[in-house]
Amino acid sequence: MNEIIEDLFKIYLSSLDSYNSKIYQTKNDKYTIIDKAMLAVYLFVKIIEDRNEKNQEVTEVLRNYILKQIIYSETGNLAFEISNKSKAELYHEILEKLIIEKFNYKNRIMKKLKYSYTMLELNKYNELLMFLENVSEYAIFRKMNLKGNKEITSLLEHTKEKIIAEVEVLNNNDYFYNEKKRIADLIIDNKFNESQYGNLMYVALNLRDVYRYSQITTQLPENVLFHQYTVTLMSILLAEYSNKELKENIDIYTIIVKSLFHDFSEYKGTEIITQFKNYNETTKKMFAEIEANDEKELEDKIEKNLCAIIYEYKKGAEGYISEIIDKILGIMKLWVEVGYLHNYTFIKTIDSVYQDRFKRFLRIEKINEIKNKSFYIDLLREYYIYIKQHLIEKDITYFLKYFTEEELDEYRKEIETLKNNPETFLK
Repeated sequence: MNEIIEDLFKIYLSSLDSYNSKIYQTKNDKYTIIDKAMLAVYLFVKIIEDRNEKNQEVTEVLRNYILKQIIYSETGNLAFEISNKSKAELYHEILEKLIIEKFNYKNRIMKKLKYSYTMLELNKYNELLMFLENVSEYAIFRKMNLKGNKEITSLLEHTKEKIIAEVEVLNNNDYFYNEKKRIADLIIDNKFNESQYGNLMYVALNLRDVYRYSQITTQLPENVLFHQYTVTLMSILLAEYSNKELKENIDIYTIIVKSLFHDFSEYKGTEIITQFKNYNETTKKMFAEIEANDEKELEDKIEKNLCAIIYEYKKGAEGYISEIIDKILGIMKLWVEVGYLHNYTFIKTIDSVYQDRFKRFLRIEKINEIKNKSFYIDLLREYYIYIKQHLIEKDITYFLKYFTEEELDEYRKEIETLKNNPETFLK
């Protein structure tokens, strides 16, 4: 279990490193390659869901695309623009070989969770993602332009012309001709932002501007869009490990889309404090009504089929495992800030690492699709112990700026109890 814990840390750190890779650096100091890729992924999933076209080929292309974003910490930006389309297959082949080489390099330090990137031929789904990357850039540049970045105007127009030109040379036999043509027409008519596609980009871009851990100073601020990328990446690797080693039957496409959309309802930037929300029955009812209104507003923006993914996020084995990763990542951030970045102010957040927070995972007994239930509970418990113990013992002097000697003793006793009596974790 310790090897899996360390592997998840390595994935998180690599994800943080890769998120530094920017696009169009002379005109833009904010948006990253992963931002653009995530927007493309959301458009891709929308088209696939609208067509009800969930197959193995779709899963492999989507999985590969999400995985490859993590290698930017080793390679930098690989999103070159190929003006000569006849060279696209050659570019794709060389790029795939380079990506596999980099994943082999990354896997040398991984013990249990491996990046199993597979080399795929250029196909209709790869090509759709390449087209949607341009649409993502258009959405990003348009928002930057609306916020007053006039330097981006010429690049916005260039991207618009590039999308239109690409569609003009397509023929009706192109597998996604209708979707590509519809998007291009909306851009030509300046109606993209009013469309389903534009609304989806609006929500995703808002998530790029909503920051987690907003109540504390962070060395590395994290936005919700990036968080959803990291949860998705970790969920893929843990699900594949579970299928191979634990003989589980986790559906990779399902866990991808659940992870991608799990925090979509946070796009308005409001963060409801748990202690306030659950203060009593009146506050629970009040916030249930607020959340229902927010969900209705979101449904009006991104359509029912995508909202269904959010509403059903926690259901089934895929939702359970993705939610475990979400909760693990939330407390993992504490140790990254303290242990790796020496941000000792995060020690005070030890009071938020409540054992009670994980009691919802007792529902695993009702999830018949999961065979090895004890593995996932042990993973949660071991992470809880790992984080809490490290935060307590990192710097006792600083710890006592926020807590008393008595509280320190209580925390230490709790850790020892959990080590010696694992069954007490969720009781």
